[in-house]
Amino acid sequence: MLTTHHFGLVIGRFQPPCLHHLQFLNEVINSGIKKLLIGVGESTTLDSQNFLTGEEVKSLLIPNLDKLNFPYQIIIIPDINNPPKYADYVKTFFPEINESNTCLFTDNDYTSDCFVNYGHHFQIIKPKILNTRATDVRQMININNSTWQSLVPQNAIDFIKNKK
Repeated sequence: MLTTHHFGLVIGRFQPPCLHHLQFLNEVINSGIKKLLIGVGESTTLDSQNFLTGEEVKSLLIPNLDKLNFPYQIIIIPDINNPPKYADYVKTFFPEINESNTCLFTDNDYTSDCFVNYGHHFQIIKPKILNTRATDVRQMININNSTWQSLVPQNAIDFIKNKK
């Protein structure tokens, strides 16, 4: 999975940031990009699916991203729920991206659809390693199954325990 693109763009909710997210980001870094761009999708309301704010997700990701020792930029992107306008909307947060210098890394069909349709033709690379889903981790947290703690970085464990 090598790319000649300068930027690797990842958009996700990271609810919560999990070890598999960090493995995925490492996979993106190893693809040949020069800079990692992360858009943290933020819902307009907090609920059982989106229990962390964008700022909370960002604060949990930064210490783990810093350990990767690779240039990155992380920006919170509020939801607009408008697929035809989404890629252009994301460009307002990352004005340096375009179809020739940026590759989108995602396994989310909704997100990839926004970047390959509606007049856009970004290269999409699907990750090879996402065997655990954040949805599964959230369910474990909600039913007090302590297994979730083996699936997230320590700073996320500490934060979530204090948030409960």
